[in-house]
Amino acid sequence: MKKGLVRGRSIESVVAAAIYAACRRMKIARTLDEIAVYTKANRKEVARCYRLLLKELTIDVPVSDPVDYVTRIAALLQLSGATIKTSVEILNKAKEKGLTAGKDPAGLAAAAVYIAALLNDERKTQKEIASVAGVTEVTVRNRYKELLQQLKLELPPQ
Repeated sequence: MKKGLVRGRSIESVVAAAIYAACRRMKIARTLDEIAVYTKANRKEVARCYRLLLKELTIDVPVSDPVDYVTRIAALLQLSGATIKTSVEILNKAKEKGLTAGKDPAGLAAAAVYIAALLNDERKTQKEIASVAGVTEVTVRNRYKELLQQLKLELPPQ
């Protein structure tokens, strides 16, 4: 308000952008889409306000880590702690090999949860996981194939 950033913009979209920025700073895994759903403004307007806040207020926001999304996805699917642990291990190996750069963190987390669920014999479909993660089935499938191939993971016979 003091910098006059609200003037000419919907207060609602500025507040939504501020909430998204706060979530990112506190490493609370929420997508822009998830926050924009609760506003009358569209996603594009919230994203524009978010970029403006970052630029004008010089806010330092860390890059989203796929690991931050794992617990939320697994909790919503009611998966075990072992599956969460396996998912995090898969993502850490992927990070070491540089496979996460430039990829959507929610998609990577969803694929890691899918692989971990298969390894721990907790059957969940790609559709279920994609829905909870807020990504498409195609994203889950593509990241899943990449992770299996690049990390040379062996799945039990289905």
